[in-house]
Amino acid sequence: MQRGLSFFGFIIVAGFVAAAAIVFFKVVPAYVEYFNVKKAVASVAKEQGTQPAATIRESFDKHASISDIKAVSGKDLQIIQAGGKTSVGVGYEKVVPVVANVSLLFDFNVEAAGSGAE
Repeated sequence: MQRGLSFFGFIIVAGFVAAAAIVFFKVVPAYVEYFNVKKAVASVAKEQGTQPAATIRESFDKHASISDIKAVSGKDLQIIQAGGKTSVGVGYEKVVPVVANVSLLFDFNVEAAGSGAE
């Protein structure tokens, strides 16, 4: 008695594995960019928290050019400076085309609190 995977079964399994690999490799850059945005927002909130909003936006744009961030720019930042505290956040959507008219939509929100005027 033989047990195992037939040729057609192997082709079906290989097709699912290939489809999963394609989706994985298309999704990874969106998450890499998200983590770069998160790192840049945290950095400007910590380092530039006492500065005016325009300086924070400019600093973020410098971080974005170094980290190759295309989804968000300094003008997209939501900066709240109140009560001696600075909060920097941004929310954005990323559409990742998979095949033909099928796409994945990612909704990212990043927020970091920094020190304010001391």
